[in-house]
Amino acid sequence: MTGARPALALAAAPALAVALAVAGCGSSTRTTVLSATAPADYPCVLRDPRTLGADFLVRQNLAIHARRGDQPVDGQFDAVLQKQGDTLLIIGFGPMNVKAFTLSQRGDRIEFTQFVGPELPFSPRDMLVDVHRVFFKRLPPPAAGYSGTVRGELDGETVAETWQDGQLRATAFTRPGSQLHGAVRVELGPGCAPARCEPSSATLRNEWFGYTLAIANDEFEELSTQATRP
Repeated sequence: MTGARPALALAAAPALAVALAVAGCGSSTRTTVLSATAPADYPCVLRDPRTLGADFLVRQNLAIHARRGDQPVDGQFDAVLQKQGDTLLIIGFGPMNVKAFTLSQRGDRIEFTQFVGPELPFSPRDMLVDVHRVFFKRLPPPAAGYSGTVRGELDGETVAETWQDGQLRATAFTRPGSQLHGAVRVELGPGCAPARCEPSSATLRNEWFGYTLAIANDEFEELSTQATRP
């Protein structure tokens, strides 16, 4: 595992959004299959989706900001995120609601299919890492109605959670002793309770790799394992 990625990869998530914004329909379909447990520059244990709690679907708008040298890099795109049974699925949409990519995790298998746009300059696994940090990476919940900070260790990382009136409002992930300085910080809007985490919004600030991801969540839907996938 390396301590830092090349400058191009520091703007990895914005590069995806920009690619979707300029993508043409003539691009060829590309499929990549990865292992969720293989060593990666962006460290994170990706747990089997079947262990991640209740099934849900949510529609999202994502705005991404980073810097490449002295220049800001910004992008925006829509997506559908679904956790159902043994599968975590993201569908990304480009202009005119064209399906730009699908990204799924089933057990140890990650599969990414890109329908439009240039080849990604980063691993599609990175997108799943941010999803896990926003929705699923949790310490054991505190007592009902708790307000304050809970600290602990989770999957090789030090985690600090800020709770307010029984809802999780912020999480910070650090890796002491590694070459990754600072933290990955997640701020959550209302709606992330111990039993179901359905925040109205989320902002992920990745100090390790220099980007910010702002997520607006809309229309959370509870799913059964027999529900039809989008």
